[in-house]
Amino acid sequence: MPATPAARPGEVPDFFMRASLAITLLSLAPLVPDIGWSQQATVGTTPVMRTVAQPSRTASVYIGSVMAMLATFEDAGILPPEGTAQANRIIKAVIQFQSAFLKSDHPAIRQFFTEAHRAKLGPRADEVETSFRQSGWSADTFDAVISAGQLETAWNTDGLSDGFREFNIGKQDFDILAELYQQSSRAFSTQGKSFQEVYAQRRREMPGAKSE
Repeated sequence: MPATPAARPGEVPDFFMRASLAITLLSLAPLVPDIGWSQQATVGTTPVMRTVAQPSRTASVYIGSVMAMLATFEDAGILPPEGTAQANRIIKAVIQFQSAFLKSDHPAIRQFFTEAHRAKLGPRADEVETSFRQSGWSADTFDAVISAGQLETAWNTDGLSDGFREFNIGKQDFDILAELYQQSSRAFSTQGKSFQEVYAQRRREMPGAKSE
């Protein structure tokens, strides 16, 4: 199937203007910390996902980070058509892995997350991990956990799969995100950009950005 066409910089991607995506987020909202939903807003006559949820400041950072990640994948031209099983699974994976790393007290998940940051980021690990807990996904955290999870030994850790199972995700879902990360990084490289640069720009456009 063809991927969803990439949006131009500064636009809210058309992918986010579809009711099915908003419904998916709403159905998963209890799994994102401190959600408080309010009245839907529109741009013109089209509902927009960035305003379908008007969350509190605390909740908006987590919603915004999910939206920015999906928008980055879409900018790379690699998202499947909205409303498909593949698209819904990607949305769920982005939300649920973030939620697991934010909320799980499972020792294997906490150890995986902390060690992923230390291995990838060295002296910046604590700073980036703290930022994740305050604001959700960043490109640095996403890169760190993807790199760590691609090591064969990672999934042999006692309890890791069990910990993720509590959030209805597993290695197959992780592998989907890893492939999307690799594909999008290659796509941006051909444009003289990096995944980190594109994500940072998209994050500034979404709810909960630090400039708000």
